[in-house]
Parts: sequence; C-alpha cells; structure tokens
Amino acid sequence: MGHDKALRVLDAAKALLVGFGYRKVTVDDVARRAGVGKGTVYLYWPSKLELFASVLRRDAAELLGEQLAALRADPAEVRLPRAMRRSFLQVMSRPLSRALYTGDHDVLGELMTTSKAGLQFAAGKTETTRRYLTVLYEHGLLSDDPAADPVLSYRLSGTVTGFFLLEGIPGAADFDLEDKADALATTLRRAFEPTTEPTLAMLRAAAGDLTDLYQQWMADLTDSLPVSTKAKEDPAWCR
Repeated sequence: MGHDKALRVLDAAKALLVGFGYRKVTVDDVARRAGVGKGTVYLYWPSKLELFASVLRRDAAELLGEQLAALRADPAEVRLPRAMRRSFLQVMSRPLSRALYTGDHDVLGELMTTSKAGLQFAAGKTETTRRYLTVLYEHGLLSDDPAADPVLSYRLSGTVTGFFLLEGIPGAADFDLEDKADALATTLRRAFEPTTEPTLAMLRAAAGDLTDLYQQWMADLTDSLPVSTKAKEDPAWCR
C-alpha cells in the first residue's frame, strides 16, 4: 500500500472513531472517507477490530514520541512526577488518548479488550512500566525497589489510573486541568520519590537509559503499522 493510502485509511478511521465510536463505524465508512475500496482496507487489516487497534497503536506511538522529545530536551523529565504530569496533560489534549485512558466505552467499545493488537499494547505497556520503574530505582529516583515490592507497579497504576478515570465522571473533579496535573505530580512525589533531590548526573544517566527503553517501545508499537506510515513519522523516535 502506498503511504498516502495507508495514512488516509488510518486518518479516516481515527476521525470516525472519535466522532462516532467503534460500534457505529463500519469498514465501508472508513473506505469511503479515505477514498479507497473496501477490499484495499481488508488487504492490509484482516478485520475492523485490527484496523482500529492499529489506529490506537499509532496514537500511542505519537504520544510516546512527544514524551521522548521532552526527555531529550530536559533530563529532569525522567522523574516520575514530572513525566506523569506531562503525560496527563498530553492525554487530555488528545481525543483518542483521552477516550482510552478515561475508559470511554462509547468511543472504544470492546476494541482494547478483544483485538490482538490491543491486547499486545496492554501487555507491552505493563512490561514497559516495570522496566521504567527499575531504571528509576537503579538511578536513585524511586524510593522502593520494584524487585522487592511486587505490587509497586500496581500501586503506581492504581494511583495514576484514578486521576484519569475521574475525568470520565462529570463533576467528579471540578478543578482546572493544570491543577489536576499538579495534584497528580504531588501525590506521586510524596508516595514514590526519595526525599533527597537528585543530582544532574543522576538525571542524565537515568534519561539515557529511559531513552533506550522508549525507543524499544516505539519500535514495538510501530512494528505492526504499514512501513510507509512509519517512514512518515519522525525518524528521530527510533534513533
């Protein structure tokens, strides 16, 4: 598939997913909006489920690319509170990411729980979180040792997920978005970081290791996307 067609299909699927929700959109709708034949879509995605899972993968890769760029610009972004604060604001500014992280079933339906790509994404995110926490601990940026505390990643996920899920409940968190992001950062700093401030050398060393981890996750996320689509993205992501 030429990169123009691949991008048009994914762009069309994303727009329709955000606008109407997974259950209401058909492959015919996507093909019509993208200006290609229905058979062209099925040639590269065996089902509607896998097509939209690829849309989620691409969106996740774009979000990860933004986080990687921030880390390269400032090694202090390796710190858990800062990274999660930035991630919270980024997710809330992206309709599809927001739907995913707030559990918007009207938009996603069964997409994340039944598609092969969706399940692989969830498993990859869990593994990356575990490795991320190990990097932080090895460089003195995390209070508890993930190897000695099996539920550490669960505690972190429960804390962060709670902030996202509250965004899906009308009136449950009536504060400015920046204030919510600050509250998340404060909670994570008090619960997970050492009381001593890290040195610049510690931050730079951790940022180097985390950059490698992000690049690997980026490669995993984009591996199932059309090759021409990957080439269209920022090549710096995988350097």
